[in-house]
Amino acid sequence: MHLKRLLGTATAAAVLLAGPLPAAAEEPAAAAPTGVGSSVVRSTLLGVDLGDLLNLDILDDESLSTIDPVDGEPISSAVLNPVKLTSSVLGPLSLGTVATSTTGAEDRKTVDANTAGNVPVPIVSGLLNGTLSSIVDADGARSSLLVGIGGGGLDLVGGLLDLGKTPEAMTFITNAAPARAEGVRGLNIPSLSLLNLGNLLEGLGLPLGDMPLTDLTGLLKGLGINSVPVAGEDMDTDDIIGTVTDLVEGLDVLEAVPAVDQPLTGELCGTLEGAVGGLLGPVLGGGGMDDDETCTTALDTSDGAVPVVGDLAENVDGLLEDILEGVLPTLDGLSLLEVRDVKAGMVATATDSVEASVADVVASIGSLKVANLDILRNIDLTKDLDVLSGLGDTVTNLLNTGLGLGDLLDIDLLKIEELVAPDGDYTKALSSLTALGVGIKPLGLVGIASSHDEPTARGILGNVPLLGGGDMLELESLLGGVTSVLTEGVDIKVGEMASEGFFTPVAALTPNLVDPPAKLVTTPDGKLPRTGGSTALPAVLAVLLASTAVVIRRTVRTEKVGS
Repeated sequence: MHLKRLLGTATAAAVLLAGPLPAAAEEPAAAAPTGVGSSVVRSTLLGVDLGDLLNLDILDDESLSTIDPVDGEPISSAVLNPVKLTSSVLGPLSLGTVATSTTGAEDRKTVDANTAGNVPVPIVSGLLNGTLSSIVDADGARSSLLVGIGGGGLDLVGGLLDLGKTPEAMTFITNAAPARAEGVRGLNIPSLSLLNLGNLLEGLGLPLGDMPLTDLTGLLKGLGINSVPVAGEDMDTDDIIGTVTDLVEGLDVLEAVPAVDQPLTGELCGTLEGAVGGLLGPVLGGGGMDDDETCTTALDTSDGAVPVVGDLAENVDGLLEDILEGVLPTLDGLSLLEVRDVKAGMVATATDSVEASVADVVASIGSLKVANLDILRNIDLTKDLDVLSGLGDTVTNLLNTGLGLGDLLDIDLLKIEELVAPDGDYTKALSSLTALGVGIKPLGLVGIASSHDEPTARGILGNVPLLGGGDMLELESLLGGVTSVLTEGVDIKVGEMASEGFFTPVAALTPNLVDPPAKLVTTPDGKLPRTGGSTALPAVLAVLLASTAVVIRRTVRTEKVGS
């Protein structure tokens, strides 16, 4: 049965801007005590799983508010772990748990934590802050939380991810009242950059500096980079690829010559003209060859001497150096995914009937950029389902094709679950969301550098400066000298949230108390379980939640399960 629901400005503002609780709930004072219930919320702003090497959760929280006798006396509580880390090398590390819990008067705590105090910088660096509040009174049991990222944002996992500053990254309210049990959540990420290319390849044991030159420049085309600054001027990507290919072929010819002091005459000149073509003159600084010139006459110096193989090889290297000094920083600093202005909100409200209960998730995104390609801007899920359907697969294919690394990456965008259903004598409402999921699966990956016998950037430039990849090298050193920290696979989850409410009429509790429903719990690996009927929309976005005068209409899924 599908019902129309209204999620208006008041709810939207509460979702995104929920702060410390007021002295009284929003439940009308005259509301009759029609039943009892409980609400549970659980979320992790960012989770990174590198298997035994590293398991990291940022801003991990959970809360329970209940006035249900099966849970004991009415109580409200909230728990926040700003940073939680386990590692087979480093052991458990954290910034400590902050919690509120009360059966009456308000309990309020604040968080102001610098990650550098407990967690090494290559794992996470930044400032976290927030406020938790819990209260139980005549209107019910309630908890709220507002947490954010301060300073310059968060750098994580050897530079692989970057979260910008956001004072209100995650919010929640749990409310168990006489007429309903409700969990409300909010997510706000102004900027998020994932998968820095230099750090990603360094972590896979395929550093940019060790790539064959034709593979390196081929990345430009595959990732949508149209030009690169070379020697102070923009050079078209197609020209770069063609020039580097010709120069590499020319070097192959030169390296086959036994002696570097052999003059460029006769047959060798003819071979070079075929390999290097029109680039031969510019490489030697001669400005090109006229139609009536041969290789030998074009290479003559002013004193009549004929250059030797070593002279040409040095000049070829020189041109490659100019090109690589533009290409390497461009690729090294590239984020494969950039997301701006991600906003999401959810509500799970259980009442005394399935028909009157609500489970709803709304979300929006300002922009999505894949490498150097703009994919989405201000998309509304209610209007653009055809555009967004299968978007995760599209992004995955774009990245894997551009990198030329098979099925290395797997991208999921906005998985949503909405459920309202009976649960024994209770009504259950569940909303869950994962804003973004990234899987790195390098099994069977063969190093590019071993597949081609041609020059590399390191071979041309010598000691390539440690650009973005330097952060990953620092992480590898911290984790005990592991040469490739990402080669066992990585799972990244951004904005993983769930809200759940249970409610039953007072009559259902007499004369015997019913068994309590199964509350939202974490699985053994600390992740949210999959419960209810998944709608799993692989689409990024819905409608923008903000405290504006716009009322957002959403269709809420209601499902009857059992009786």
